[in-house]
Amino acid sequence: MLQHPTLDRLNAMGLAGMARAFDELAANAEAERLTHPEWLALLLDREWSFRHDRKLAARLRFAKLRHQA
Repeated sequence: MLQHPTLDRLNAMGLAGMARAFDELAANAEAERLTHPEWLALLLDREWSFRHDRKLAARLRFAKLRHQA
């Protein structure tokens, strides 16, 4: 199947969160029941969350807080 070239392209495009989600969904048997729009929505949500979490972590690092949360 085209799984590995797709993962390579997602990573090359800077979509690491989406690539990780794609890999996990492809390995999940329950994901086979999802429609194409549901699959795409899950991939997009995971990419958005990945980027949001990465930005938050960077902001916390740059804030140089005295105590770790």
